[in-house]
Amino acid sequence: MLQNIVSPTCAPALPVAEDLHIDADLDVSLSTPSTLVVNASLEVEPAEAGPSSVDLALVIPRSRCRGERPRMAALLEAVQAAVARATRGGTLYRPRRVLTRVAGQPHLIAQFEAA
Repeated sequence: MLQNIVSPTCAPALPVAEDLHIDADLDVSLSTPSTLVVNASLEVEPAEAGPSSVDLALVIPRSRCRGERPRMAALLEAVQAAVARATRGGTLYRPRRVLTRVAGQPHLIAQFEAA
């Protein structure tokens, strides 16, 4: 289950404007007339020989963006889809949280409940 929360020991949450669009310039890797692709990192529960993070590409329909700034709901939907792909529905890795960068600094997009 995704939560849009921040604990004091993690990165700050993404700023959201009153109209519910992200209020920051995200780390965009691709911008087309139909989609916006945002770079993100999925932190996973440590596995014996596996990675502790996985790179994600969050694909957001341009219709759900204002310029280069997506609506928060669209960003969270893109996170859910990307995490499902990266973890194979939770069978490959146990997700912890998803981060993206704003001005080079990590910001929390979503945090997953502990199982």
